[in-house]
Parts: sequence; C-alpha cells; structure tokens
Amino acid sequence: MPLGGEVFARKASGLTREAGLLDTTYFGIMNNAVPVSIWLTMAGFAWLPGANLTIASVLTLVLAVCGFALVWGILGGSMPRSGGSYVYNSRIIHPVIGLGVSFTNAGFVMLAWIWVLAPWVGEVGLPIMAGCLGIDPARVEWFTSGWGLYLVSSIVNIAAFFVVLSGMKTYFKIQKVFVTWSLVGAVIAGIILTATTHDKFVAIWDKYALQFGSLDFNATVAAAGEAMGGIPKTWNWRSTLGLMLPISWIAVYGYIITFIGGEVKSPRKNIFIAQVLNAVVSIAFLLWVGSAFFRALGWEGVHAVSWIGEEGLAGYTFPFEATYINFASMIVGFNKVLGFIMAGSFIVADFLWISFSYIAWSRAAFSWGMDRLGPRWFTDISPRFNQPVKLMLVMLVLSQAALTQYAMNPEYLGSISVEVLQLISVFGVTAISCMIFPFTRKTKHIWEASP
Repeated sequence: MPLGGEVFARKASGLTREAGLLDTTYFGIMNNAVPVSIWLTMAGFAWLPGANLTIASVLTLVLAVCGFALVWGILGGSMPRSGGSYVYNSRIIHPVIGLGVSFTNAGFVMLAWIWVLAPWVGEVGLPIMAGCLGIDPARVEWFTSGWGLYLVSSIVNIAAFFVVLSGMKTYFKIQKVFVTWSLVGAVIAGIILTATTHDKFVAIWDKYALQFGSLDFNATVAAAGEAMGGIPKTWNWRSTLGLMLPISWIAVYGYIITFIGGEVKSPRKNIFIAQVLNAVVSIAFLLWVGSAFFRALGWEGVHAVSWIGEEGLAGYTFPFEATYINFASMIVGFNKVLGFIMAGSFIVADFLWISFSYIAWSRAAFSWGMDRLGPRWFTDISPRFNQPVKLMLVMLVLSQAALTQYAMNPEYLGSISVEVLQLISVFGVTAISCMIFPFTRKTKHIWEASP
C-alpha cells in the first residue's frame, strides 16, 4: 500500500469525548497502580541494598515531569487522537516507524502485560489478602500456581474484558471507584506506619513472633542480613540509581492518557495537566508510605523484610507475606475491615492494568485502521457498546493462550523484561518525535489532518 495519499485521510472516528480532567488524571494514576508500585519499589531493596528512596524518587520525579510528562503532554495536546504513540510517530517521522513502534507496544507489550500482571492477583494479591484477614495461607496456595493460578488469571482477564466492553462511560465510573480504593488503601497503610514508632513496631513484631514461633525482630534482621551478604550501613549511588527503575512504575506510565486522546474533553489543556499531575501525586504517595515504612522498621528492618519477601528466610514463620500492607495490618491487630481495604487496593490496582491493555490495543489498532494501514474491520465500532469489540476479542483470545503458558511456566522477572522493551521502543522513539516536532514542516497542518 502506498504510504501517501489517503493514509491520513481520516473521517469521524465514532469515539466520543467523555473524559474530563479528573477522569484523565485518574486514568494516568490508574496505570501507575500506587499500592502495587509501592510494593515493587520496596522489594527492590533486596537486590539494591543501600538505595536512598528519597533521592531516587526525587530524581525520577524530575525526569518524569520534565521528560516523560512534557513529551506526552505536548504531543497529546497537539494531536488529541486515540491511538497512543502511533498517532505522533506516524505523522512526525514516518507511517512505517509509527506502525512498527505501535505494534511493538500496543500489540506485543500489552499482551505481555496481561501475561505477567493478571497472574499477580493469584501469586501476590490473594496471599496478601489472606494474611490481612487471618486466613490460613494453605487455603489460597492452590491459586498461586498451576491450574489454580490459571483460573484466577482467567477470571481477572475476562472480567477486565467485560469492564471495557461495557463502554468508556461505564469504565470511567468503575475506574473512579477502583482508583479511589487503591489510593485509600495506600493512605490507610501510610497513616498506620506513620503513627508507629520503631520501638512500637519491634514490640508488636516480637509479640506475634512468639505467637507464631518465628524469629524475633533483631534475630530476623541478623539472619536476613547474613543471607543477603550484609546490609550496608548507609546509602550509595549505585543502588540509588538502580532503584529508579522500579520507581518508574509509579511515575512514567501516565503516558497511557495518549491512548484515549480522542476521548478527552478540552484535550489541549487537560492532557498536559493530567500528565504532570499523575506523576506528582503518585510519587508523593511513594515518598510518604515508603518513608513511613522506613521509620517504623528502620533501615536494616526494611532491607531484611525486602529480602524475606523475595527469597524467604528460615525462621520467618509468620503466616503472611512480608509486605508493607501485611505489616500495616499486623500493627492494627489484623483488623479485618482495614486489612480488606488495604489488600483489596493491591488487587483492584492490578486489575485495572489488565483493563487498560484492552483499551490500549483496541485504540492503537483502531488508529491503524483509520489511517488505512490496517484491515477495514479494525475501525468497526459496535453501536451497542461504542467500542471496537472485534479488536478486543482478538486480545482476549491471545491473552488467554498466553496465560496458559505463564500458569504452567511462571516468568518471575517477566515484568522487568517487558518494561525495558517498552522504555527502549515506544518511549525512546516518541522522545525523538517530540524533539523534531517543532522543526517538521509536514506537521503544521496536524490539527486538520487528525480531526
């Protein structure tokens, strides 16, 4: 197919602008998944001993706001179309580049995210919930691997499909509830940890250690320190810079707003503001909860429980996971209401990631079709659901096949591989597009060319 002429001859898409500033900001915060990203960041101390959370967070925030948010905000406001990076790269650089990068991200990466993240509900979310509610971990063990994990992952995946299928207006209502829940869960954990002194935490730990036959706090720290080859006495730059990778999960993924650019009200203003706000709000949560976690557990304590959470430890026999959520629950005596809210915040935040994969894939492929770079049926919008249902069904079938593979052969480091691929491909190429955007004559008519 010639890459000129009618490639950009787009007609009305059929998608409607239903997202205001709050919806758009929440959409970005949703993909930062605050409770999950805090867990992931704190786990990083097992492999990056001596990292300075404050310095790493501030550096990441500066780069996110002055780099990622600026790039996606400028391009999103200039070309407010649904479709993600494809819309920008195809018009600024070349349709082939735009299509290739978009397929890598919206096609392969979004499928890979479902492959990795849907199982996290069974592998991580359910054990956290069981620990907070005082449920015997053996009762949820079946759901953490094999066919049990496949069942949980499938329920999550299919439910996410139907949430998006219900239409964006319904989706945004569900998103508001779930994102609010995820933030409330983080707030509760933050308040509990902030109100707990180190001495009080040690006393609570030792009380439950006696009850469950586990090592006391000081013995646990000593054993974990020996297992991980020693805990540094102070911070270092190497680990601090390394910690910026897991922190990026909570700072840079607001870029997803670009996938619904054509559905945002007042896009020139709201897209840019939302890109900045979602990064600032999410990093603020990480700094608060993370700092409170350090205050309660101490420098060595955080390193120790991070190691236990990743590798386990002989002598740690608490019947719950070594996460900030479970320790916050322990502090309040395993209050079931607070525990359910905090553990549930992890699960709903993870769930929304799966929903987004359907939105990203369908919007990108829809955009290819609108530019005559994909089959005609890519642009079919269901009059009943106001959604590209056929495209969503393609992702559902492929993701179910991928989940079968993961359940039988888990890839525990798959998330890091997927993120690095995404950073190099879509983020890298789109940054180049933004740099040359002001100097490219063919983009002067961009507003009219992408109605």
